[in-house]
Amino acid sequence: MMGVALLMLLGTGARQPIQGRRAAQIIIGVALGLTFTQEIIRQVASLGHWMLLGSVFSIGLTMLFSRAIQRMAKLDGPTAIYSVAVGASAEMALQAQKAGADGAQVASAHAIRIILVVSLASVVAYFSGERAGAYITAATPAVSWELALLFVFIAPWCGWLADRLRLPNAWLLGPVLMAGAFAASGTTARMFPAALVVAQILIGWSLGQHMTRQFFLRSPRMLASAAAVTFSMLVICVLLAWSLSKTGAISLLTAFLAVAPGGTAEMAIIAKTFGIGAPIVTAFHFFRVISTVLMIGWVVKTTVRTGWVHKQYPPP
Repeated sequence: MMGVALLMLLGTGARQPIQGRRAAQIIIGVALGLTFTQEIIRQVASLGHWMLLGSVFSIGLTMLFSRAIQRMAKLDGPTAIYSVAVGASAEMALQAQKAGADGAQVASAHAIRIILVVSLASVVAYFSGERAGAYITAATPAVSWELALLFVFIAPWCGWLADRLRLPNAWLLGPVLMAGAFAASGTTARMFPAALVVAQILIGWSLGQHMTRQFFLRSPRMLASAAAVTFSMLVICVLLAWSLSKTGAISLLTAFLAVAPGGTAEMAIIAKTFGIGAPIVTAFHFFRVISTVLMIGWVVKTTVRTGWVHKQYPPP
């Protein structure tokens, strides 16, 4: 990510084809899906009430910080709300455009949010030393070549089908469900380590490509405001994660990655790489994203109607 960002700032980088990001999501989706054994599914299901709380918490964050970013970045109400909505970034930008908001501003805010959260979460995960131990490890046999070839054919179709059904993060969710069905039926295997390395490189490229000179010059006030809001969200997320860890249900770092306002693929691959409760992190983020996508229209109407944010800026 940092290497591509440097190249883009120097004006010599290249943008990633959309197929690259999708390929990374498919690889990550299969790797995550293989961790959803029957035992893990039962464990994840037992945390359903905490996932519901996490979704409510995310909606609350969106409503809380929409007012702050409107004032800091001088945005209209809908643009402010979509910019801080803790949901799928591409879906939020698309819905923002349909709602008459500034889709470019929304996309910029989400790019800053995800890049900052990924950078900080990666460092925290590395230095924490935490390892889950109860999930798929290096001792688990790698997926057989026969099954790998089967996944090569059917995983993209599952992503395409999920996309046609308009599911959020479709190219990740489809392969997760597909591989999860194999794991739940008794398949015990892990993704090839080299494939996960490729996926991480592709994810890093897709994030770093946003960091162009034009990106920073287009709306510096918006980017600074988005960064300030992201750091504030992270502080609150740390407090929630600490509270969750005190219940004994999940560890502190797993809870942090589960409630952190990062992208689903990015948070899941960090958890998978460091062995930090990847199925739990994945489930929390899918629950959050789906809830946000379904509720964001109501959030916009409610916050504008109550005057929490003003439809136009400056307010009358």
